[in-house]
Amino acid sequence: MQNNRSIKGPFGPEPQDTSPSQLEIPGGVYLCQVSETVSCGACCGLYNLSNVSRASLSAMLAHRTVQFQKIPRTVAAIDEFAARMQAVEPQNRPFPQFHHCPFIGLIGKDRQRVGCLLHPLAEGNAGIDYRGLSYYGGLACRSYFCPAPHELPARYKRVLQTVIDDWYTYGLIVTEAVLAGAIFGRIETMLGRSLVPELFDKNPAARAALNDLLRIKIDWPYRPAHADTPCHHFFPDAGDIKPAIDYETIGAPPAPADDILVELVSEFKSVDDLADARECISRAIQNVVAALASKI
Repeated sequence: MQNNRSIKGPFGPEPQDTSPSQLEIPGGVYLCQVSETVSCGACCGLYNLSNVSRASLSAMLAHRTVQFQKIPRTVAAIDEFAARMQAVEPQNRPFPQFHHCPFIGLIGKDRQRVGCLLHPLAEGNAGIDYRGLSYYGGLACRSYFCPAPHELPARYKRVLQTVIDDWYTYGLIVTEAVLAGAIFGRIETMLGRSLVPELFDKNPAARAALNDLLRIKIDWPYRPAHADTPCHHFFPDAGDIKPAIDYETIGAPPAPADDILVELVSEFKSVDDLADARECISRAIQNVVAALASKI
């Protein structure tokens, strides 16, 4: 994408309105903003940081949000804000070519979800769209969708929206279209029926079990040291391919369920490590299936 700065409002021409309310959402399920606590800022590079712990990200976003509310809404002040945030925040990126936007903050009534501080509906913007001052420009911000809306079945997307109740986990998982598809496909095979959000209604055990399973991505113990981050580069033209498992070196045969291990980005030093990883995933999936089966 090219940097394309323009603002809807008094600073320049109004671009065509291509917000989700005017466009057909790919796949029919809008994933970006879900509820007061669930949203996704992954395409803005939210997780492309050296420290992506929940506490660190929350503190950074809260600081940005407070500071942004103190500035006048002028081009100079907004540009100066971005420069100031970039000067005080670490700039080491797991994916250097994946832009991290300094205008991601906390939005909503109680500031409990991530979102764009430049959005016309964001606090203090008086309906003016300042997203043209972002790196990629307002059109990209309004019209870009990551692969997940296109690739995940609608029922999987609704399950994620139903079960995950916080922005941190949601953004890390919902953009992992291949990983989520592999996990949900395995659950459906074992359960013997389609996975739909209604199965989790009045079933807190199943909700908890699925959340436990999905959070494995966050603290996966078999990520190699050179790729020790839950962040992933999902732009289709990025050329970043998750490495295959080196079965030959550890002297182990492949297994069909290892597609999940590949999507988690895994490196194993022994057959025992591989067996432990397989058991970890299998056990977590079985917990979900057992909790769902008990209510069917």
